[in-house]
Amino acid sequence: MRVLVVDDDSSLREGVAALIQESGFDVETADSGDAADSWVRAVPFSGVVLDLGLPDGDGLALLRQWRRRGLAVPILVLSARGTPDERADGLEAGANDYLPKPFHGRELLARLRRMIQGSTPLIEPLRLGTDGDVAFDLVDESVFRDGQPVAISRTLRRVLGVLVAARGRAVSKAHLMDQVRDLEAAASENAVEQWVRRLRQRLGQSLILTVPGQGYAINLPAERAIR
Repeated sequence: MRVLVVDDDSSLREGVAALIQESGFDVETADSGDAADSWVRAVPFSGVVLDLGLPDGDGLALLRQWRRRGLAVPILVLSARGTPDERADGLEAGANDYLPKPFHGRELLARLRRMIQGSTPLIEPLRLGTDGDVAFDLVDESVFRDGQPVAISRTLRRVLGVLVAARGRAVSKAHLMDQVRDLEAAASENAVEQWVRRLRQRLGQSLILTVPGQGYAINLPAERAIR
């Protein structure tokens, strides 16, 4: 499972990231709202830890924007704004949980685990015509075809997750390579082509589109895609 930590305070951000990583999660970090938004558009996360005092805007506004856009990832707000009214504002904006600073690391981990485990699985159904239906669970990165689980490697799950998160927009080979560096240190463009070929073989040839000059895109119905 992968968690995004968003905070402009570098020492706190890296400290929280290390704490979460030590408990068994994969972790990415962002120091601004724009960086966080780029991450959630590109990668499926099991949870987000979000500070509200960001350098390029209010984290509360970012949270509302995400929820209006349909982003369903569980979000834990971690903020110095700790009055009852401020906490209520965060929850009403769409936060799943709210932990004021200062906080205890053990409580943060307990809340994060409970939030992720208690969330409704986020299923992205990909309707592929004659190839059948493929579904991808954004929480645990499990894959199903025609209702049956499909066993694929962690690298292939990661590649599929990045493509699903892009919702029909083209994803470059370079970006896919970057997203699997922790799993495939020797990732190359040829390797990306092989991963896409394997996904098509296992899940259907129409699952992934080749976008000339840009890379690859997941084949989503028009009403589900972002253009």
